[in-house]
Amino acid sequence: MEKDSAITAMMFRCRADAQLSFESVDEGSRTVCGYTRSELVDTGLLTLLDLVQPEERELVRNRIQAGISGKKSFVVHTRLKTKDQKETAGIMVGSGSFTNPLSLTSIEGYIISLDPIGVNQSG
Repeated sequence: MEKDSAITAMMFRCRADAQLSFESVDEGSRTVCGYTRSELVDTGLLTLLDLVQPEERELVRNRIQAGISGKKSFVVHTRLKTKDQKETAGIMVGSGSFTNPLSLTSIEGYIISLDPIGVNQSG
């Protein structure tokens, strides 16, 4: 996506663990949430749900789980929590990746930020 676009996105892949630990992200993570790939993947200190405002985490987890259980894609409108603790509107879109019908290996998708960091912000 364009650097000055009003909408940006990042690709992610999470492990199929309880924490939804990041396995990979692309460079879009800087503009979507303010974190580098290394901060999200290499340190293991942040999970997918850490990028969501705390009061919405259970709702996001439930919607992701419903999509995975139904072997469908999920779409969740949520408020993202950026590295600098600001709130921004976002959408998570993704699906589960299965090696066979009963074996979930990862969750893959995109986080779309409707007000990316450094774009259209005053101050």
